[in-house]
Amino acid sequence: MKMLSQFRNFGLFRNAMLVLTAGLIILGPFNDGVTYLSGWRFFTSVVAPAMMVIIVFLLLLDITMARVFAKDATPERSVTLRLASNTEALALLLLTLAWSPFVLRMLGISFGE
Repeated sequence: MKMLSQFRNFGLFRNAMLVLTAGLIILGPFNDGVTYLSGWRFFTSVVAPAMMVIIVFLLLLDITMARVFAKDATPERSVTLRLASNTEALALLLLTLAWSPFVLRMLGISFGE
């Protein structure tokens, strides 16, 4: 229960970013590298990869800023900011792992062929 109240203290922006990140983590393995310009696959082949890159940079920025603000915050707020940055770091790791096959395919890097 205490953990849930900590997540509530993250704020609207962080929670929305974490929900969006979770959605992108789920969509990552379904991207086959082919661009579809119509239908629902347009989202997974065009919109989701663009959003993934933006979210990676937003997560990195927010992790950095949370660590900076935690230095001068009250002890209670500092705990919340550290938990937020650790949660975002985990989300960033999972996002990177979920999308790494797509990124490697786009860069022309293949293993085992």
